[in-house]
Amino acid sequence: MSRNPVTKMAAMYGGSILAIALGFLVSIFNSRILGPEKFGDFKFIQTVGTLVASLVSVGLFISLTRLLAINRSKTKEQQYVGLFVLVFLVVSVIGMLLMFAFSFIEPVFFENGLGRKFKLFFFIVTVIAGVTALKEILKGMHKIYALSILSFIPALAYLIIIYPLSKRITIDLDHVLWVSYGVGLLIVIFYIIKLKPDFGIKKYLVKRLFAENRQNGRPIYYGSLAGVATEHVAGLSISYFLDNTQVGFFMLALTICSPILIIPSVMGTIFFKQFATIRAIPKKVFLFSLLSTVAALLVFYALVEIVIVTFYTEDYLAVSNIAKLLIIAFIFHGMGDLFNRFLGAKGEGKMLRNAAYVVGVANVLGYFVLVKWFALNGAIATKVIASGLYMVVMCFYYFRFVKRDSN
Repeated sequence: MSRNPVTKMAAMYGGSILAIALGFLVSIFNSRILGPEKFGDFKFIQTVGTLVASLVSVGLFISLTRLLAINRSKTKEQQYVGLFVLVFLVVSVIGMLLMFAFSFIEPVFFENGLGRKFKLFFFIVTVIAGVTALKEILKGMHKIYALSILSFIPALAYLIIIYPLSKRITIDLDHVLWVSYGVGLLIVIFYIIKLKPDFGIKKYLVKRLFAENRQNGRPIYYGSLAGVATEHVAGLSISYFLDNTQVGFFMLALTICSPILIIPSVMGTIFFKQFATIRAIPKKVFLFSLLSTVAALLVFYALVEIVIVTFYTEDYLAVSNIAKLLIIAFIFHGMGDLFNRFLGAKGEGKMLRNAAYVVGVANVLGYFVLVKWFALNGAIATKVIASGLYMVVMCFYYFRFVKRDSN
C-alpha cells in the first residue's frame, strides 16, 4: 500500500470517526432537548425526506460517480461537475414538489399532527439529496479530503449554532429543523461552488451519461429503491402501527449501531477508484475490514448500555436492547458493502440491483407484516434478515465475478 492511499485512508477514517462522534453529540442533544415524543417526530420527518430523496435521483448521480472514476481529463471532470449541478437542480425541484404533496396526504394515514411541518420544511429533501449526491461525486473524483470534511462538517456547524442558542431560548422541533437543514443547504451550495462546475457541457458527455445510466446507474437505482429506500419504510410502518416515540427509539438504535459500518465502508471508498482496474479485492483489505469489525463489535457490547444511560438518560434505556440485536444486521451489511463497492466500480449495476431486490422484498414483507404482528421486534427481525440476505447475495456475486474474470 503506497503512502498516498495510507494518508487518504487516515483522513477518511479520521473524518468518519469525527462524524460519528459529532453525530452522537447531535443525537444526544436532540433527544434530550426534544424528549422521546418530539424526537420521534423529528426522525419521522427525516425518514420521509430521505425516502423522497431516494426516489428522485433515478441513478444519475451513481452514473456520474463512475464516469468521474474512470475519467482522466481535467476539462471533462469540470464539465461532469456542471452536469451534476444541472441534474441536482432538476432532482431538487421534483423532490420538493413530492414532499409538499405528501404534506396533504400525511394527515390521512398518520395521527401525529405533522402535516404543517411537511408544508413548512419541504425543502429538506434538497439538502438530503445534495449531501448524498456530493458524497458520491467526491468519491468518483477521488477527493478524499473534501469527502472526509463533508462527513462531519454539517453536524459540527449545527452544534456550534444550536448549543449557544439553547442557552438563550427554549429549543423546539422547528428550531432543530431550521438550523439542521439551513446549515446543510449552505454547505451544499458551498461545495458546489468550490467544485467549480463548467456548464459548457459537450453533447457527447450528456449522451455518455445517459448510456452509463442505462447500463449501470439505472439498474443500481432500481435496486436502491428496492433495498435502501424500502429500509426507510421502517419509520413509516412503526409510526402507523405503533407511534413516533417507537420510531425515535428504533432510529436512535440505528444511529448508535452505524459506527460499525465505517470500517468496510471506508476501505471500499478509499479503494473505489483502484477497484475499477484490479481483478479482486486485496486479501489484506478484506482481512483488515473483518478483524476490525469483530473488534469493534466486542467494544460495542461492552459499552452500549453505559453510553445510553449516561448520555441519553434512562428515558431511552429501551434503545440499548434494540441496538444489541440490530448490531448483527450492521455487521452483515458492512461486509456486504465492501463487495458492493468493488462490483460498483466494475460497472456491475445489474448485480447490485438484483441483490437490492432481494433486500427490498425482505424489507417490504417484514416492515408491513412483521411489525403489525410483532411490533418493534418485527422491525428488528426484518433488519437482521434483510442485511443477512444482502451479505450472502453480494458475496455470491463477488466470487462469481472474480471467477468469470479470471477465465
